[in-house]
Amino acid sequence: MSKPRLWFLTLGIVFGVFALPLIAMAIDAPHTNDCYACHKSHGPSYPTLLGNLCESCHFDGGPATDVVTHSSRTTDDGYGNWDLDCWACHDVHKQQQEYWGSIYGKYIKRNLRAPIKEIDPLDPGPYYEPLSIIRTMNSDIVEFKGSSEFIDGDGEADDDICQVCHESTQYYNKLTALNSHADYGTDTQPGGVCTSCHTHIAGFQPAGGGCLDCHAQAQPSSGQYRRQVAGTGGDFERTSHHVTDGTTTEIVTAEDCEVCHDQGNHQSNSDPQVLLNDPDLGPGYSITYDNTGASIEGFCLGCHDADGSLAYDADSNPVNGYQPFSDGRDPPDIESDWSTSSHGTSTVTELTTDKCLACHGGLDSTLTESVTDHNVHGASFPSLLSELVANELVANSEEALCFACHDGSPAATDIEAMFAGTETGTSASDANLNTHHDVSDADQTYSGAVIECTDCHDPHAANASAQVVADPDPGDGVVPTPGTTWADSTFISEFCIDCHDNSFPASITPPTNPLTDIYDRWVLGGGGDKADQHGPEDASRNVLLRAGSGYSRYDILQCTDCHNAGHGDEVGGNTYPNLYNLKAIVYSKDGLTPLTPDWSIPSEDPNLVRITDTSANNTDQLTNGRAFCSTCHPAPMGGNKDKGCLSGGCHSHGASSF
Repeated sequence: MSKPRLWFLTLGIVFGVFALPLIAMAIDAPHTNDCYACHKSHGPSYPTLLGNLCESCHFDGGPATDVVTHSSRTTDDGYGNWDLDCWACHDVHKQQQEYWGSIYGKYIKRNLRAPIKEIDPLDPGPYYEPLSIIRTMNSDIVEFKGSSEFIDGDGEADDDICQVCHESTQYYNKLTALNSHADYGTDTQPGGVCTSCHTHIAGFQPAGGGCLDCHAQAQPSSGQYRRQVAGTGGDFERTSHHVTDGTTTEIVTAEDCEVCHDQGNHQSNSDPQVLLNDPDLGPGYSITYDNTGASIEGFCLGCHDADGSLAYDADSNPVNGYQPFSDGRDPPDIESDWSTSSHGTSTVTELTTDKCLACHGGLDSTLTESVTDHNVHGASFPSLLSELVANELVANSEEALCFACHDGSPAATDIEAMFAGTETGTSASDANLNTHHDVSDADQTYSGAVIECTDCHDPHAANASAQVVADPDPGDGVVPTPGTTWADSTFISEFCIDCHDNSFPASITPPTNPLTDIYDRWVLGGGGDKADQHGPEDASRNVLLRAGSGYSRYDILQCTDCHNAGHGDEVGGNTYPNLYNLKAIVYSKDGLTPLTPDWSIPSEDPNLVRITDTSANNTDQLTNGRAFCSTCHPAPMGGNKDKGCLSGGCHSHGASSF
């Protein structure tokens, strides 16, 4: 009888040994005591005999909450390639926080042992074998009694489930950075609900994981500043912006953001550095903005060249070029002419330092009003033109922007002075026409005409030999001679005739009083009865010419032989504002010798001429055109007249044989 008792006693001891661990390891709901639901005794796929991993239940549409682990795959790899396993923060067996009075614990540990693993991001995951342990965060006092306990702000990091690790990161790193989200509302402050923006389903990536969600407000933190890019009032709703449908409506996508922005070091670059993808080589080939526009000149030109962005083609259509963004627009080709243009080769400090950003880039007016505030997301002016040029805030993107540099300092022609004031002189028929092109606001108000610098000048291609656009009015049927430039232009090359045929380009508003049709009078001869002798129809047949002028009979004069290019009096500024934009000093045909008139202005340069009054009753040789014409024609041409050549409607384009 003793043997059965011994057998029973032995069996009882054995069952008791196994019963004790089962009681000690009882699983809190909603997990169950079915160990084999998660563990396998043979061939587990991960340490601790796990066979069916957490994702077996925790997936979208699964029986448990859909979650993603916290790692560099979902947030920021600025600290390397790292990952936290679920059990770094969670005790899957026990609701530890419940034993400390919390009903909000969700299996969050109180005795935290959180190894941060180095991983190979190319592994398929979602669980990674550790290459090494980067750091292990330990705490025995984690308290999570409610939704305000992510970071409670009491100065102790060890009792906060988020700040246990984040005390060593850039954001929320102890008390010095507790206000790093100060602009984002109460939930972003100590005691706030971190998961209102950093959801577990997104691996705690901010605001659900989208560029536009996070950057729909300014991003100041830890000494950095990132302007508001998206959302109401953001850059992509400004007057002009990249990624556009032609309106101020925002259509930019997160994928558009990653066309330009390298995410490899996201949030880790110091302000104002930005890491950018090479437009032709793509991700992995980076260009760093270093606080100067010159550092990203190649980045800008990588898209704005003849082949667009080689790395991206939104519609995958090789026929129509490479459009990097979702709007499918072709970037205009700037690069082809930039290296030989005056702006591209300029030694002016603003241009050598900031290149494209010297003129382009939206300004964040809340900052320091320096070039570091520029961005190419969007601007208040058209064509992404900047409000801040040469450290000067400009009122508009028209002449004010150009005049910020072209004011005589530094080392630029003083174009601004040539347009100063509204000058009309005295003229019988053209009293409301200015003496220069109607560029300034005052001139435009006076004459009704509207013309801007860029209607004649291409700022990306213009240089000393090619200062104007190829064909300002391509729709008028008159085509410039191929290869002609401003320096060698013939009349038919269009640069003047495009407006002075009363057929105006779409961008130009004509004056209230119609201009004389120079094309009809000069080129066609007005039917032959009033042909201009200076033009090709009746070229200088019976004229007397002064020796030394270099001109001969049958010469066809170009517009710029007599007229300035529309800026005004290039010699005297507004001191002697000549009518019709006629020159103050007339040069010989080769452009080298200033010609002396028969009547010179007392106490002034003997070559200077003045034409301020062409009314019928003006007999003053100095102001009625006689002095001007006598630079090429000797006095007998008008010596027996008591009126001026230009006065009384005698000689002018289309009025007689001018």
